[in-house]
Amino acid sequence: MNPHATQHRPSPFAPEVYEDERKGEDLATELAALRDQVRSEGRALRTAMSRPRIPAELTAEIATLRAAVDELLAAPTKKGDGIAAILRSRGIEGPAAAAITRVAKAKKLAGKEDAEKIRMAIAALVRIGTFPIAEPGRSIIALVGPAGVGKTTTAAKLAARARMAKKSIALVSCDSFRVGAVEQLGRYAELLEARFHEVCSAEELIDVARAEIADVIIIDTSGRAVEHGSAEAALGSDDLRDSERIGRRTEVVLCAPATLRAVDAARVVTSFAVAAPTSLAVTKLDETDVPSGIVHASFATKLPIGTLCNGQRVPEDIAAATIEAICDALEER
Repeated sequence: MNPHATQHRPSPFAPEVYEDERKGEDLATELAALRDQVRSEGRALRTAMSRPRIPAELTAEIATLRAAVDELLAAPTKKGDGIAAILRSRGIEGPAAAAITRVAKAKKLAGKEDAEKIRMAIAALVRIGTFPIAEPGRSIIALVGPAGVGKTTTAAKLAARARMAKKSIALVSCDSFRVGAVEQLGRYAELLEARFHEVCSAEELIDVARAEIADVIIIDTSGRAVEHGSAEAALGSDDLRDSERIGRRTEVVLCAPATLRAVDAARVVTSFAVAAPTSLAVTKLDETDVPSGIVHASFATKLPIGTLCNGQRVPEDIAAATIEAICDALEER
């Protein structure tokens, strides 16, 4: 038998197997390069996420997801829990209820009655803003929010209060969708001896804001979700937010009804994020005995509450928000 015959014995595996083994070092090199690329992309992503100007829609979506997570992680209430029972009776639910419960059960509040604990927790968690027309100087006050929330009436109330403060006023309507909306605001303008403008595009709104000489420009909008390219979208742009460019301060007030549910509050945040609201107005306080929308809107938007509306009368039924008024409204009736 030829001792060298085994050298010509056929290999037990296909040639490609041995070829892959020979390429092992090349594959390791490629994997190392891929890891470096992933690290580089990760650093770039972290840098991008750390930039201060994050799209409003992304911010709103993150807030909505955070609220959903908070609600899922909220500790289940124990049977006979007095704080939970009071919150349920007041219609307070979801992330707002979870946060209020955590603060109310803090050790530093031990020994107080449950109702008082809840009141103190709400006072600690709900932010209070400035009444829109209370700020000095020239301003733009724009009202956004769902249909039927009372934006047009709130605009008239603010305009009347500004008029009482000896300020000149201009009223602007962006609402070409609701039947009679333009005519209603125009009638208010006549009664208040204010200039009136109707606009249909972002460009028209910006032009009016730059040309108008009134001390206060009050803008009423439609109840539709704010979309890019709409007139309302200009409210979140530098064209109306750069006070040096337009010579006046801009405040975008998100109007939310006192009956707003927690689940709907998250949707409102997303719908009007493009307009970049700066404060909240809680409306229709007179239409419910459980105005839980105060805290639902506050927790979902993370915005300060500057305005409370409790009726249809112009200009009587509007006031600057205070934590005392909010806690009183939320007391069980």
